[in-house]
Amino acid sequence: MKKQIRSAPGVRPRRLAVVALLLPLVLAACSKPGDPASGGGESATGEVSQAASDTVEKFKAVPEFVSPGPAVDVASLAGKSVFVIPLLTTNDYNIQINAAMERVAKAADVDFEVYTNEGQPNQWVAGMNQAIAKGVDVIILSGGTDPRALEPQIKEARDRGIKVVVSMFWDTSAQFAPDCSGLSVDCVDGVDAIVAAPYQTATRLDADWIAVDSEGAAKILVVTSNDAGPSPGQEAAFKDEIATACPSCEATFANVPISKWTTSVQSTVQSELVRNPDIDYVVPLYDNMASYAVAAITAAGKQGQVKVVTFNGTPAVLKMIQDGDIVTMDVGESLEGAGFAAMDNAFRLMAGMEPSQVADIVPVRIFDTTNIDEAGTPPEVNKGYGDDLEAQYLEVWGLG
Repeated sequence: MKKQIRSAPGVRPRRLAVVALLLPLVLAACSKPGDPASGGGESATGEVSQAASDTVEKFKAVPEFVSPGPAVDVASLAGKSVFVIPLLTTNDYNIQINAAMERVAKAADVDFEVYTNEGQPNQWVAGMNQAIAKGVDVIILSGGTDPRALEPQIKEARDRGIKVVVSMFWDTSAQFAPDCSGLSVDCVDGVDAIVAAPYQTATRLDADWIAVDSEGAAKILVVTSNDAGPSPGQEAAFKDEIATACPSCEATFANVPISKWTTSVQSTVQSELVRNPDIDYVVPLYDNMASYAVAAITAAGKQGQVKVVTFNGTPAVLKMIQDGDIVTMDVGESLEGAGFAAMDNAFRLMAGMEPSQVADIVPVRIFDTTNIDEAGTPPEVNKGYGDDLEAQYLEVWGLG
């Protein structure tokens, strides 16, 4: 029997495709970068929802293992082949996911190959063509590779009987294959399974944690990147969650494109701190932006006054929490768990089974000063999410 996953208190269900399509557009029409978020309300300063408090406590604990589905006879798949096309092969995010998948493939005696690329769509196309020519059993588009850029190749793979898994591209608000995405215009025909990423879950946790930490009186700057696929949905999720969790909190939003993170995050944050000196929390949506936000706060002389709250759980950023730096909370996601979930779907498809339909399959955890040492000293990329994650998956696959 499949385990049904319910949304945690304070983290709202995210499965209405029409809402996922329309809400970001409506919000975008009502506000612009730098405008206050709507929904401040008339509530007294200091009000924090009980749901937010409960959710923060829940997600600070070690995540419980969630089974992806029925057992799989992985031993029968020896000699099958998996071909991985990551977003790019040079960043640590993809390297860690790839390493987890490769370790599992070796245990299952499944051929495993990662296509080297620098994140260019034409390179992904070449990788798809190579996988199709080799006649592999499963192609995994891993860690953010955009399937919308590969529709003809995905269709050809399907016609050749090759299964396609898309991992860590769509948010957990997405529909499962064959619908593929909560945004119907983004649905890619031929995708057989997805591993959803906890983008909006993490952003809601950012809002809940700030509500609790500020005792309901935060002035927040959220730094978005509208050219990143998940970003509009994350912005909408933050506005929705903060209005419920902390009616008296105020949030403004500033957009910095991905290509300008290194040059513009610091200047944008500094400008906003000058424009609104009451800001006491800065939320870069992704923690690769965090160091630039920290530099801005330092340059503005706001150490001890402004906190950084973010998402991804990069070890270098977690260490800032450990060192008592300006970063005070980071929602981490288990990259090892993401790799295991992708390979689980590959195994299921190769075994002729239905893919996993568990949305919140990638372990997520709030790291702050109360539990940061559980991520290691110094923090490690996959530590702090439970020591038995791999053993649990191996049991599901009959390899334990």
